Amino acid sequence: MEGICKRLSPDCILLDLHEQDKERIIRSLVAALHEEHHLSDPEKLLADIMEREELSSTCLGCGCAIPHAHSETLSTSLLAAARITPPADLETPDGQPISLVFLLVGPSRNTVVHLKLLSKLARLLHDEVFRQQLLASDSAEVFHALICKQEA
Repeated sequence: MEGICKRLSPDCILLDLHEQDKERIIRSLVAALHEEHHLSDPEKLLADIMEREELSSTCLGCGCAIPHAHSETLSTSLLAAARITPPADLETPDGQPISLVFLLVGPSRNTVVHLKLLSKLARLLHDEVFRQQLLASDSAEVFHALICKQEA
């Protein structure tokens, strides 16, 4: 299975995104995916993600969130990431503002891959030193390289 590193292009990493609204953050990430991967229906994908967001929080705590959804508009699982500056004061279980957002989307028929990616990403983000490195990275390429190194 291709991991996080292969499914997250540096072009889909948005550093210092200034959005403070959950839907606008997700919309920005979908736009980055669309620009890089030429999605067949980005508006349907956005609707699928927002529908999933209504079910329960995708916040992990520690300033991280992984909004995720399955969509018939996709043929493979994809990732996009954003560092939110300043951190967004969204409703979170631990009360911490969100500074790192990873969007995971994939086809409905590929739930095993989706769950493995989600689980691996959640484990990586529970490492405080790793989170601080992502927050301090000065380019999308450095951010991406940190993920590839940590995942290996």
